[in-house]
Amino acid sequence: MTVREVARLFETAGGARTERSIVNWCQPNRTGIARLDSYFDPNERRYFISPQSVEMAIAEEKAKAAKNKESAELLGTVPQPVETVGKSNPPVADDISRAKELERDTLDLRITNRGKDYLIDELNKERFF
Repeated sequence: MTVREVARLFETAGGARTERSIVNWCQPNRTGIARLDSYFDPNERRYFISPQSVEMAIAEEKAKAAKNKESAELLGTVPQPVETVGKSNPPVADDISRAKELERDTLDLRITNRGKDYLIDELNKERFF
């Protein structure tokens, strides 16, 4: 199977993955183990992936999603539907919660960028020294 076919299988299974993430799963990680069993054809310059490893990866992703959903429900972080009778939340409360959510997203992005910059610096040090 090609990377594009695998991406379509993930999409039909409900867990959309980009082709780039699938290519990353074909490459060995730090321990030298690839998540998907694949062969890179140098002539065609693309990966061919075994259907069995794709089925296992889809099953793993579904299990992760179910586990994350279950733990979120236990922690009470999943919003529960609320019945309202002609009454809605005031717009001010929605604005405040939206602002807090945006602040959290901004903080997450800052942390991610700092980690990315640190990793790039470390890789540059290894590469040029």
